[in-house]
Amino acid sequence: MKFTPKEVKQVLHDATKKVHISFDDPDAEKAPLKKTEKTVLKKTGNKAVKKTDKEGVKKVVKHAVKEKGSLIQLPGQASEPKKHNNATQTKKIVKDKKSKKVKQPRQMKKVLTAEEIKEKVAKRRLKLKLKKKSKQAVEGTVIKKAVFQMNTDALDHFLPVTDLREFILYSLSQTTNLPWCSIVNRSLIQHVMLMYAPGLTVYEFGVKDTIPFAIDLKELSSDDCIGKLCMPFLTSHTKHMLITQLSHYKLNVTNPVAQILQCPIPHLRRDYLIKQNITKMNRHQHQMRDYYILSLDELRRSDYPIPPTLDPTVKLQDGWKETHPPLDGVMKEKKDIVAVDCEMVKTVKGTALARITLVSEDGEVLLDELVKPEDEVVDYLTRYSGITPYMLDHATCSLRRAQKHVRKIVDHNVILVGHGLENDLKALKLVHPYCADTSLMYDHYRGPPYKCSLKYLTKAFLNRTIQVSHDDSMGHDSIEDAKATLELFKLKLANKPSFGRHNLFDTETVFDRLSKFKPSRSSAIIEPAQSYHAAFGSVVGNDYFRVPDEETMVTTATKKAQSGTHFLFTRSSAVVSKQAEEEFIPVVLPNRMHSEHRERANQLIKLDEQIKSLYEGLPHNSFMIIQGGASETPEYRSLHHRHINSNKNPSEVPLTKEEKDQLFKMLPKVDKSPTFLLFKD
Repeated sequence: MKFTPKEVKQVLHDATKKVHISFDDPDAEKAPLKKTEKTVLKKTGNKAVKKTDKEGVKKVVKHAVKEKGSLIQLPGQASEPKKHNNATQTKKIVKDKKSKKVKQPRQMKKVLTAEEIKEKVAKRRLKLKLKKKSKQAVEGTVIKKAVFQMNTDALDHFLPVTDLREFILYSLSQTTNLPWCSIVNRSLIQHVMLMYAPGLTVYEFGVKDTIPFAIDLKELSSDDCIGKLCMPFLTSHTKHMLITQLSHYKLNVTNPVAQILQCPIPHLRRDYLIKQNITKMNRHQHQMRDYYILSLDELRRSDYPIPPTLDPTVKLQDGWKETHPPLDGVMKEKKDIVAVDCEMVKTVKGTALARITLVSEDGEVLLDELVKPEDEVVDYLTRYSGITPYMLDHATCSLRRAQKHVRKIVDHNVILVGHGLENDLKALKLVHPYCADTSLMYDHYRGPPYKCSLKYLTKAFLNRTIQVSHDDSMGHDSIEDAKATLELFKLKLANKPSFGRHNLFDTETVFDRLSKFKPSRSSAIIEPAQSYHAAFGSVVGNDYFRVPDEETMVTTATKKAQSGTHFLFTRSSAVVSKQAEEEFIPVVLPNRMHSEHRERANQLIKLDEQIKSLYEGLPHNSFMIIQGGASETPEYRSLHHRHINSNKNPSEVPLTKEEKDQLFKMLPKVDKSPTFLLFKD
C-alpha cells in the first residue's frame, strides 16, 4: 500500500529563512502564554534552547511543553505520543490560587477603657520625661547621660534571684529589657558592683507579718525601723527596697550568690565543649594523669606563675626559679607524681614561706623543711599554719636553699600536685610546667566561683578528718595535707574525669559570659580573708583578690573600678561578725535604740559606712547592687541548726514531725531577701 502523507492545513513559516514549523493541532489558535504558565515552565526547567548552524539558520530544539501537553515537532522528526504532566498542571493550579490575593477585612481597633488610656498616657509621659532627663546642657552643649528608672508597679510577684543576674547582663550588654526597670542611654553604663551582705534581712526595714513585693523607703519611720535609723546613706540613695525570692531545697534555703553569678551555657557552646573534652580524653586515654595537667590557658586563668618553657616571652623576676628538664635528657612517657604543701606566715612585706613538704607517689616524705623568712614576721598564723615562734627561731633553711632542694626532686618528668597550688608556687617563687590542682578537679556543691577546701574534700571523698587542732598541736600539718592531696588525685585517676563534678557543661559564670561580649567586659572578685581558706576562686574571665580585712576590700574595689574593671563582686561580713561591736565603735550611737539592739545597730552602721565608701569611689554612670541574705528568725535558726546537726551526727536527737512541719511553714518568710539598687549618675 502506498503511503500518502497527511495534508497539512496550516503551516507557519519564516519566509526569509524558509524553515517550516508544523503543529499537531493545526485547527487550534495560537494563544499567548500566560504569566503563570511561563513561571511553571521556568520552574520545571523545560525551555526551548535555540541553536545556530553554520549557515546561520536557527533551529528550535524541542523541550518545551505546550498548553495541552503536546510537543513541538521539527521537520523530518517523528511525532511522539502525547503525555500529560499531572505535576505541572497541579503546580499551575496552586500558582493560580496564590496569585489571587484575598483581601482581608479590616480589623476594628480595640476600644480602650479609661483606665487603659490613663496607663498608656502615663507610660508615654514617663518615657518623654526620661528622654528629657537624659540630655543635659553644659556650657551651651547638650550632653547625653544615662538615666535609671525603677517601675515597681510592674512587679506582681517577688523578684526572682535570676533577675539580678539578668540585670547585670542588661546593664553591661545588649540583652532584652526587664519589665520592672528601664535605662535610657544604656551604652553609657560601664561599671556594676555587687555586694553580698548575708546578714542583712528584710526585718530591719519594717517588714512584719505581710511581706510586699517592694517597699518605699521614704515611707518608713526611723522610730520603728532600725535599718532606716542606722543606714541613712543607703536609704537616702535609693527609693525602693525590692524583695527577692530565694530558692530552697527541702528545708534548706539556698545561697543567692550561686544563682546570681551562674548562667546556663548555650547549646552550641555546650556541644563544642563536650566534643573538645572527648578529644582530650582520647588523646590521653593511655596516660590519664596527663589529662589533668593544666594547659597554658588554664594556668593563666587560675593566676598561676607562668614558666618560660610554656611561654618564651615570660621573664622571671629576681629571686624566681624554674624547674629544669631531666639531667639525662630522657623524657618519660609516664611522669611521676609528687604532692606539695606549703605553710606561710605574714611578714612586713606580705606572706612568706615557712614550711615546705614534698610527698612521693608512694606516700613517702621526700622533703619536710622549715624555712626562715628574710623579713620580720608580724603574724605567725599559728591557728592555720601551725608555725610557732620557737619553730622558726631554730630554722636554718633559707628560701634560696629550699628552692634548690625542690628543684633536685622536681624536674620535667614530675607532675606537681597540690590544692590551690598557685599559692604554694608563689610562696616558693618557683614555676613548673606540669601542674595539677585538686581544687580545680572537684566542684563545690554550690558551683563556681565557690571552691572546695581540702578539709571538705577529704571528709567527703576520703571519709577522713584533717586539720583538727589538739592539745599538743595547732593548725595545719603540711605532711597530712600533702598526703590528702595525693590521695584525692589518685582517687580521680581511679575514676572518670566527671567524678566529683557537678553540671560540668551546663553552667558558666557571669564572668565568663561578660568576657565573651564584644567588646569584652572585665570582672573581679574581692574577698576579705575571714578564714584561712578562700571561699571563692579565680575563674575564667575574672581576677581574684583575697585581702586581709574589709577596709582593704573597700580600697581594692575602688581602685579596680576606677582602673576600668566593668563588674566587681565582693562580700561584706559587717552584719554577721560576732566581734563587730569590739572592732567598730560608732561615733554617734542612736539614743532611741534599745540596749538589746545596740550590737545590731553597730553592725548596720558599719555596713552603711562601707556602702558609702564604695559608692563614692565608683565612677559616674555606675550601678551598685546590695544583696542581703535569708531572713532567718531566731526560732527558725534554732530548729534549722538542730536539723543540720541531726543529719551530720546520728547521735543527735532528730526533729519531730511537728517541728519539721513548723520549720516548713517558716520557709515562705525566711526565703525572702532585701535588694537595693543604687545608681550614680
